Amino acid sequence: MKITKILNNNVVISTINHEERIVMGKGIAFGKENGQLLDKNKIDKIFRLTSKEQEHLLTLLNEIDQDILITIQDIIIEANRLYETPISESIYISLTDHVDYAIKRTKQGHNIENPLLYEIAKLYPQEFKIGLKAIKVIQQRFETQLPKDEAGFIAMHIVNASMDENISNIYEITKITKSILDIVRYHFNLHINEDELNYSRFVTHLKFFSQRLINAESLNEVTDESLLDILKQKYEQSDVCVDKISDFLQKHYQHEVSSDERVYLILHIARLLKSQCKR
Repeated sequence: MKITKILNNNVVISTINHEERIVMGKGIAFGKENGQLLDKNKIDKIFRLTSKEQEHLLTLLNEIDQDILITIQDIIIEANRLYETPISESIYISLTDHVDYAIKRTKQGHNIENPLLYEIAKLYPQEFKIGLKAIKVIQQRFETQLPKDEAGFIAMHIVNASMDENISNIYEITKITKSILDIVRYHFNLHINEDELNYSRFVTHLKFFSQRLINAESLNEVTDESLLDILKQKYEQSDVCVDKISDFLQKHYQHEVSSDERVYLILHIARLLKSQCKR
């Protein structure tokens, strides 16, 4: 791989299979010139972005502190350890842009409150933990103490990239998930153990359920109505709770809960109740 253009000590443009790629690595271009070979051992990331995304990233690179992208790379390496498949590369643009702006805002004394900070910390604890670690790293490298709210924003960018959604949809998914959990808590007057496996499974289900809802997607109707009738009788209180969830979704999102969705909700709530009763 030869260097086509040096952007800074850590980022170059190289041509791979007749296509331009952005290549990043700490000190990858130090002492190098255009046309020289890259040291493969120093390559941390090769960006395979769309032409529009690559153009956006190049614009950012010309405007930001070159160490910010290296910091973002470190955050994303941590984030990728959470998932079975790599998160969307678009996070390099969105998170770089956000962090750069957050540092500038903070230095000017302008901080933005995160209205869903508590919910983010509860629903996405691993991503939030990375966010907290990120603001410590940013403090060390840029001598800027970002507020805790920014850990929540960073966590949301990670969740956004893992679900391949836009950031506004992720906030709506979080709100819907929180609302459904609150309905379950209040209906059963339940103090939920958030470290329990069935709670984690339920939250995961609700995230994807909410994602389908806001994207107007639905499960294929495969449920045998007789099975639903059996579950409604066996888990009567869970079914009553699902009625409340259904009323909420109909009122606020004009969403009609399908038979398949009702089955999954009844089962998840029943399992959650069973595990909580064992405590």
